[in-house]
Amino acid sequence: MTGKIERMKIEKKVQHKYFEAVFEGKKRFEVRLADFDCEPGDVLLLQEQKQGNDELTGRELECIFNS
Repeated sequence: MTGKIERMKIEKKVQHKYFEAVFEGKKRFEVRLADFDCEPGDVLLLQEQKQGNDELTGRELECIFNS
C-alpha cells in the first residue's frame, strides 16, 4: 500500500456567463444542486459552454474542494 489517496474528478458544464464570472474572480464558486458526492481534495472541472447552446468552448477551470 502506497498511502496515496485516490481523488475523484467531477466534470460539470457551466454556462458562459457563470464560467466567466468565476474565471475573472468576480465569483468564487458556482452553486448548483449537489448531484454528486465529494470529499476534501477532490477536483471539480468546470467546462465552459458556448452561449446559447450546450457545445463546449474548450476553456476549463480545475477547482479543488477544501472542505
